[in-house]
Amino acid sequence: MARALILFCLLLTTGGCVSGARSSFTPEDRLAAAPLGVVASDRNPFRFFLDDPAQLEVFEARLEAGIPVGPDGHRDLVALSGGGSNGAFAAGLMAGWTASGNRPDMEVVTGVSTGALAASFVFLGPDWDDELVEAYTGGAASHLLQSRGLATFFGSGIYKAGPLRDLVDQYIDDHVLEAVAAEAAKGRMLLVATTDLDSQRGVVWDMGAIAQRGGPEALALYRLVLIASASVPGAFPPVLMPSQGDGHSFEEMHVDGGVSTPFLVLPETFWSFHDATGALRGGRIHVVVNGRTGPSFKITKDSLAQVLGRSLDIMQRTSIGTTLAGNRAFAERNGLEFHYAALPDDSVADPLDFSVEAMRSVYEVGRAGALDGTIWH
Repeated sequence: MARALILFCLLLTTGGCVSGARSSFTPEDRLAAAPLGVVASDRNPFRFFLDDPAQLEVFEARLEAGIPVGPDGHRDLVALSGGGSNGAFAAGLMAGWTASGNRPDMEVVTGVSTGALAASFVFLGPDWDDELVEAYTGGAASHLLQSRGLATFFGSGIYKAGPLRDLVDQYIDDHVLEAVAAEAAKGRMLLVATTDLDSQRGVVWDMGAIAQRGGPEALALYRLVLIASASVPGAFPPVLMPSQGDGHSFEEMHVDGGVSTPFLVLPETFWSFHDATGALRGGRIHVVVNGRTGPSFKITKDSLAQVLGRSLDIMQRTSIGTTLAGNRAFAERNGLEFHYAALPDDSVADPLDFSVEAMRSVYEVGRAGALDGTIWH
């Protein structure tokens, strides 16, 4: 991610980015919008802004009323972070967790960026581990980063959008949509985050609610949300999502959910919440960080690329650390268990190395660590 942002900034310094014309719309239009014509009900909205108190209250009521306790006697939330090709770590972790016999029932699964691409299979459970492993280690992602060449100077992404769309289309089909809808009908939740550039706000999508709508429009929206969540700014073009609101049509612009949150457990507005009723007590939070959380020493050359790259890496790790601390404090205050897993700090994994060899190596770190339990903190 850092390398893509560096290249993006270099393009800005050359004046190479050309803005494309878009339809005009108001914030009110945006709130009433039906993306791809998929209309949500008032009682079951399928998306909300991370920082909108009114929308969060509606969602909180659904969360408290509808999330079941699993057969293991717990409510488990699993949050998958961004991290590019390091998403193979999450795939390995799930496979190892299943093999260990300790993988919990997952009542809520959330995903951001590469974590969003894995989230559907994690949500559907161990029976879908083969699909998850194949997606990350089978070579389908090895051609993901295809340069746009000189066209880069006339757009907003260094890499072509087509390979990412093809990857999502290959693995997310009607069968997946139907399976997600069936699990959502039991009260379980699958959430994915994107970032709305126009409103400068994080958006959380209830993928189960979208899947329950059914039909080609729901499948198209489901896929588009995943593509948007994984579209790193500067690396891939933003997703222009056709929407209709208040009688006219426009396009929403969404990018990587990691711009607004590194992973999704609770919005920051909930970090100080105290559950006086004890309804949350006994729940468990498991965060899978597809990257490192600790600092790594490296002599930094006095160049734009290296100084910017190291600075962005620090910013990303600081965001992860802050979000881990905020959610951990919430868990301790309200009687929930809190665990997280991350790549070892001495790992040399490159989030932009989508070669089969590199992704299988990262996969094995996650698998082995989950199998013996040493990966969890």
